[in-house]
Amino acid sequence: MKLATIALLSSLAVLSVSSHASNNTYVYSNTEYCQLASDNSAQAHLAAYSRKLGFVPSTNDCRALLELNADTAPATSEQDIRKMLKEALNGSVIRPNWQRCQKLNVNRRWQNCLANLFG
Repeated sequence: MKLATIALLSSLAVLSVSSHASNNTYVYSNTEYCQLASDNSAQAHLAAYSRKLGFVPSTNDCRALLELNADTAPATSEQDIRKMLKEALNGSVIRPNWQRCQKLNVNRRWQNCLANLFG
C-alpha cells in the first residue's frame, strides 16, 4: 500500500511540474519589444522584457521593424476599402444591394457636412 501511495504521489508531482513548465512557453520577439517601446510602456516593463528577450534591439532595428509592420498592416481607411471593393467588383456579378449603397452615400454626405462645419 505504501509503495502504491508513493508511486501515485510521485507521478502526480511529475505531471504537475511538466504542466507548469508547459505554461511558460511564451515566445519573446524584438518586434513586440519595439511595439511596446513605441507605445511608451514603463521602463521597468521594457527592462523586464529585454531580459527575457536576451538583448535590447537598437532604435534603427525598431524603426525598420515598425515600418515593415506598417507596410503589411491591413488597410482600414474608407478610401482604401472602397478601392478594394471596386477592384473586387470590377467585372464581377457580385454587386452590393441598393440599400447598402444608399447607406454609404448618406454616410459620405454626413462626413462631408461635418468636415465643412468643423473642417
